[in-house]
Amino acid sequence: MEKKLIFEIGTEELPSSCLNEGITSLSNILSEKLAENRLGYDHVEVFGTPRRLITVVHGLKDMQDSLEKLVMGPPEKISYDANGKPTQAAIGFAKGLGIAVENLEKIKTDKGIYIGKKLFEEGKKTVEILPSILNECIFLIPFSKQMTWADWQIRFARPIRWILAVYGNEVLNVEIESLKSGKVTYGHRTLCPQPIQIDNSDELLKTLEEEGNVIVDGEKRKRVILSGIKAIEEQFEKENIKVIINEDLLDEIINLVEIPNVLIGNFPEEFLQLPRDILIKAIEYHQRYFAAVNEKGDVVPKFIVVQNGVSDKNREIIKGNERVLKARLSDASFFYSEDKKNSWEKWIEKLRGVIFYSKLGSMYDKELRLEKISEKIISELNNKGFNISDRYYDFSGRASLLCKTDLVTDLVVEFPELQGVVGREYAKERNENPEVCEAIFEHYLPRFYGDILPKTTTGTIVSIADKIDTITGMFLAGAIPSGSEDPFALRRRALGIVLSIFEKGYDINIADMVKYNVGLYEGFLKQDKEKSSEIIQEIVDFIIARFKFTFEKDGKRTDLIDAVTAAGIFSLLDINKRYEAILKIISDGKMDEITLPMIRCKNIVKGRNFTEINPQLLKEDNEKDLFKILLLKYEKIKNLNFQNKYDESINEVIDFRTTVDNFFDKVLIMDKTEEIKNNRINLVKKAMDLYMLIADFSKIYAQ
Repeated sequence: MEKKLIFEIGTEELPSSCLNEGITSLSNILSEKLAENRLGYDHVEVFGTPRRLITVVHGLKDMQDSLEKLVMGPPEKISYDANGKPTQAAIGFAKGLGIAVENLEKIKTDKGIYIGKKLFEEGKKTVEILPSILNECIFLIPFSKQMTWADWQIRFARPIRWILAVYGNEVLNVEIESLKSGKVTYGHRTLCPQPIQIDNSDELLKTLEEEGNVIVDGEKRKRVILSGIKAIEEQFEKENIKVIINEDLLDEIINLVEIPNVLIGNFPEEFLQLPRDILIKAIEYHQRYFAAVNEKGDVVPKFIVVQNGVSDKNREIIKGNERVLKARLSDASFFYSEDKKNSWEKWIEKLRGVIFYSKLGSMYDKELRLEKISEKIISELNNKGFNISDRYYDFSGRASLLCKTDLVTDLVVEFPELQGVVGREYAKERNENPEVCEAIFEHYLPRFYGDILPKTTTGTIVSIADKIDTITGMFLAGAIPSGSEDPFALRRRALGIVLSIFEKGYDINIADMVKYNVGLYEGFLKQDKEKSSEIIQEIVDFIIARFKFTFEKDGKRTDLIDAVTAAGIFSLLDINKRYEAILKIISDGKMDEITLPMIRCKNIVKGRNFTEINPQLLKEDNEKDLFKILLLKYEKIKNLNFQNKYDESINEVIDFRTTVDNFFDKVLIMDKTEEIKNNRINLVKKAMDLYMLIADFSKIYAQ
């Protein structure tokens, strides 16, 4: 028989980010625990509101699946003596299973006869198992920010106030600290503060909405909000008002309300003097309002607020929000006016006093590095045939010099979330080139996972330069991410580099850029040459790891990336092209033609020292053939690689197998004469180097 399980964790108001973490984690954890405990079910749903996490398990069987398993023991020959009596090995094994030694069974295997026992574990009732599973789920939810309260030992995102656990019509006994589960839930904090009794698992969601004024399903709350916004747009149809739907803001608001009520308010027209994007951001942040525009795209003096309730009959709520927004916009307007009195030069000078990071200089020093790194990127791209105009040297230099100046403006000091936006708008007002204006904003992109990427050439270049510089500086200073700790969001920055490179198709050698960047820090940190090399490799590996992360997300093979980078290839674009070429050979079933001869070469040269090949010492026909073909293929593959023709390069090494095999089969490498032996080892090393022109194929695992 199958029943529905309802499990609700009632809390104080959860932050939006914690609610998202809880929904995802609880779904995964509970699914895993049910599977581990052999509890069959149809599917799991998890919902969340600011005051609760609710799990619904549909079609949960009322009995645990029985388990039959074979437990293997020691071999028969050591389990019984010559007279057939059980030895201590058999007696100890039987004792461990809790059975008499005479109940052990003899089991035939490919390796001989062993003793063992087929055990049958009968399934228990689901209601007996569920309480411990649900209790464990509460403790396992990995919130990024947790707290303790009262004298409780448990840690959770916010204090837990009630637990509801009902399977069918049976209440489950889940207990944490002094709190016991029951069949009571609570609705909206102010609209329905009294307890609501739930007698059956089918009742909860419907009862919460109808009696408790709580819409549990976040998607339904979203539809209600969008419907309310559409109704307001229709109400002002003659004015052609359109609400700007910021998706990130919408997602956050959905997690902040249990029953949405969409209202419209007004603010004084005097604030329309603020630049459009600054005004929109000032409306959206802090109070989480939506801005509105007319048919021309100009901001109108209205805003949309989503109230956590059902009505505002006397407009008291909207009046309060109008007062708050007016105060915020008054601040923004004042600081904007103050900023207009200042020049770039004054702000640039201020940056000299703003520390980037301890021992890494000021933000002004960082701007100077950005200019140099940007120049380096453009030069490398032009060397690869990208033909980026010389004017972009000027654009990137100017954008590098100005991109951090808004950090010391009064407006950004008061509204930190406006960094980039303020810089762009001030650049427009000061008649900077449009490319430079956009780059000032875009160099921060992407600001979070899933954010937009830079679109302009200058914005992309300065963005990559900024992220490389920050990652490099932090690694040099020892502020390296560990585990889940990443206070400077270096992983996000590394992913931003990867995504921006692929968005533009830029062929940039990450290792060269990092090495150059490390050199720019010489005036700030004492650098040991050997230690610097280690840090450079660590930084490159760190960025490549984010590249591999994108591959793993798409279900692609990361061993191929390891194979290519092991050959010293650190252009993400180049790695990807080689990846595709190798993948094609794998799908064609030709990989052994490369890996087997290469591994033979690698085994010979491992741990040895090498010199140049002496052609005069080549005596056998097959070693002469190998040397001759090596020279021809070496130049041919290098030329093909330069043209990114990796399919053809790989075919060249496939054809190389016969030559390598003939050499190994017909030439004695370990010749009695030392110089001939060493010369043949040098020849094998040259053969391995040929493969390494493409990748270290020995790192590719079989599939």
